[in-house]
Amino acid sequence: MTSEETEPEGEPFRLGLAVVQRIGSWNVTMYRPAGHIDSGGPLEIAIEPAPDGDPQEIARGITSTVLRQINTAVPTSEKAKERNREKVAAAEIYALARVLQGLPGRLTDEYLAVLSSLYVRAVDLGHRAPVPLLEELTDTKQATLKGHLRAARQRGFLTKVEGKAGGQLTDKAVETLKGIDVEDAPQP
Repeated sequence: MTSEETEPEGEPFRLGLAVVQRIGSWNVTMYRPAGHIDSGGPLEIAIEPAPDGDPQEIARGITSTVLRQINTAVPTSEKAKERNREKVAAAEIYALARVLQGLPGRLTDEYLAVLSSLYVRAVDLGHRAPVPLLEELTDTKQATLKGHLRAARQRGFLTKVEGKAGGQLTDKAVETLKGIDVEDAPQP
């Protein structure tokens, strides 16, 4: 029996890392939520017959041999780790954008905290000028976003970095974000 790792297709959007292994006639999907990707084993494991699997092997059911072959370790290559971090960060950006679009009104503490988090994540992903990305994600004009980011800094949600894009979330922003469930954001 061979084992190979692939990326899951057609799965519902969830923040985290899902790794699919093919073991014989079985697809083994392991899920690690965002924030727990590099530590411990997966939180969920699903084993399903592969569409092109051997019908006789599938009829025998999941054997202890299949279970012993499951590799629950986090993907080890640095390239895979970096790719997964980028995927999680991009997924978080889109989830935060959905949360932002679903918030009532403007310039509330929740809005400024989510906007600040979205901005910081975009910078962390390497966007030197994140405001155009935010404009695309939120359908809000750049000038308006710049004013909102200035308000976020003035009201203590985002630190300032002189001469370039960036900053960090303040404790106030982190506390405000704790009350917002990103995974329950409206889906597109």
